[in-house]
Parts: sequence; structure tokens; C-alpha cells
Amino acid sequence: MPSCFRPAVTNRTVMLGTYNIIVSGEGGQGVLSIAEIIAYAAWLQGRQAVCVPYFSTEKRGGVSTAFAQIGDRPISFPKFRRADLWVALSQRAVDRIGPYLREGTTVIVNSHLVGDLSSIESYGPHAIDATALATERLKKPRTFNMIILGAMLRFVPGITEEGFAAALDKQFAAQYGRDPELRDLNRQALDLGYGLLSS
Repeated sequence: MPSCFRPAVTNRTVMLGTYNIIVSGEGGQGVLSIAEIIAYAAWLQGRQAVCVPYFSTEKRGGVSTAFAQIGDRPISFPKFRRADLWVALSQRAVDRIGPYLREGTTVIVNSHLVGDLSSIESYGPHAIDATALATERLKKPRTFNMIILGAMLRFVPGITEEGFAAALDKQFAAQYGRDPELRDLNRQALDLGYGLLSS
């Protein structure tokens, strides 16, 4: 999947300007996949979209971050200074991403791995124990990031649940070919996350 999408049609009736998203966490948590799915879903629905990964300088065990930007106009520079939506999948992500927060930033955290919210309390974070939900309800701990993705859908403008689902089908086409049941499982996780929050 390319990191920059340039749609031919733009629907300006739903959003104007750009919407900035940061997803951060540990390696192996699907940080980049989440951001790519967001960007691809936006592109499928006629948006401009860019997704750029960033990896910290530690040789091992560094924090992974992905910047996704969607909008109605061409995006000339994909990185940005302030996020409209920020998702943290680990405590170290919370500890390092503070400079990108602003008044009005929507914050979602996986509370299973984020125990200290004191530094972001003023932003009214939405704490979701996605790991426990994935383990207890879906019996598949690795689907926690799909639950987070579903929760994000509540806040990202101009993208429908159907658009997210289509992007999932593209992102996981190879895996679905090997394991058809994974498609239904991811859809369940997406629906579960979407139902947890109200925008």
C-alpha cells in the first residue's frame, strides 16, 4: 500500500481543511497499520490522505509513531505540529508525545498498557482496555488494535464504517486469503470499538 494517496474526487460537504492524527506505541502493536488503514479509508471516500511512519532512535525497543493527515485539499507536507486525534497504545508513547497535544485534541489510550494518565488528564482521555476486550470477548488478544481503530472511527470526519471495512479488506487481503475467518473477527473488533465511545 503506498504512503500517499491522491484521489480524483473530493467531497467537500463533510469536512474542510485537514485533520491530523497521530498513532504511537511499541513495535509490533500495529501502529503503522492503523494509520495506513485510516489514510486508505479516507482515500477510498474521496479525500486527500498521507501516512508517514516515524521511529525513535533507540536501536531496540523504541517507540513507533505514525502521522496520518486527511483533508479536502492537496497535502504538501505530511508532518504537523499539533494533532486533532492522538492514540497511545503504551505508556512510553504517552510520555513522549506531549508536544503534539493542543487544546481540543481528542485522546484515546489503551488503558491496559497505560497506567499513568496524569500528564494528559486535562485532555479528558478516553481510556479503553482494548487488550482485555480483545482477550475476553473476542478470544484473540491481537485484535486489540482493531478495537482501537473502531473507537477512532467515532472521531475521524468524513469516513464511514463501510469505508473503514473496505480499507481493512485491502490491508489484510493476503491474510484473509489464508484465514477467511479473520475478516469476520476484524469486523467484530471494529464494531466493538465503535460502540465503546460517543463522539
